[in-house]
Amino acid sequence: MQFTTAIHEFGATFPLSADDQMLALGSCFAQVMGQRMADNRLNIVVNPTGVLYNPESIFLTLDTALDIALGHNDALQQAKRLTFQGNDGRWYNWMAASVVHGNSREECDRALTYALQLTAQRLNNLTVLMLTFGTDHYYSLKDNHVVANCHKMPSTMFEERIMTTDEIVSRFDKACRRLTALRPELKIIVSISPYRYLKYGLHTSQLSKARLLLATDEIQKRHSEVHYFPAYEIMNDELRDYRFYAADMVHPSETAEEYIWQTFCDHYMNDCLKQFIREWAPVLKMKAHRSKNPAAQEALDNMLSSKIQQVKEQFPEMKI
Repeated sequence: MQFTTAIHEFGATFPLSADDQMLALGSCFAQVMGQRMADNRLNIVVNPTGVLYNPESIFLTLDTALDIALGHNDALQQAKRLTFQGNDGRWYNWMAASVVHGNSREECDRALTYALQLTAQRLNNLTVLMLTFGTDHYYSLKDNHVVANCHKMPSTMFEERIMTTDEIVSRFDKACRRLTALRPELKIIVSISPYRYLKYGLHTSQLSKARLLLATDEIQKRHSEVHYFPAYEIMNDELRDYRFYAADMVHPSETAEEYIWQTFCDHYMNDCLKQFIREWAPVLKMKAHRSKNPAAQEALDNMLSSKIQQVKEQFPEMKI
């Protein structure tokens, strides 16, 4: 007897390896899955400019990083022009989330420069790009500058917009042409975040997801290098139960995140990586556990060092 609706629509997947150089951009879900990959010692850069909820902000980040990678010196200067002082006295940039900030304009610009140059450097050697679209809603300043985050500034400063399916596909086409010109063997994994946006209301949130799903379906049809990972479907069908949601009833619980992560590993990790992740799991558990008893903590640290050395010897190709 089966008590869930299993998801089988994975299409043609491909095996990730320890040699892959990856970049994850997008919503909170991209952050969670990307961080799990980083914790498991995969070579991945995750949201250098912070969480990006909508496709337009993702494509703007890619455009700017591509310009920098291709030596267009003015790209970084143009990005710095979007630095501003927030209501809390700190400095932010409209292209980035609040992870990019500073106590002065110069400090914020340094943080932005580091994030964009890190993205550009990764693009120059990229083998796998992971994109997660959260919502088709985005905000722009009254002068039409798109913002990645409103940074708690007055709502009167912004206009809310909704990307059409055609606009998402068109923006992806342009970005993909530039990316594959730079990295012809690039593979792209696209997913829709399972997180719901209650600020729009449940019906409007569903319409938003529907437009994103239609866009990603068309993108996959047009581009053979694009692979769709059905995180949204796994959450809403296989895990169709509120016990798989966090306390806010919006975000997936840790159990749900673990289930989706394991499903991703099953379909995208090669055999060596799967074995490494199994062997590395005790290390992550030991790192997460801290004891208030000094003697117990010392014993745990010794066990941890021994296990890490054991895994290093077993998997010399992994960067531990």
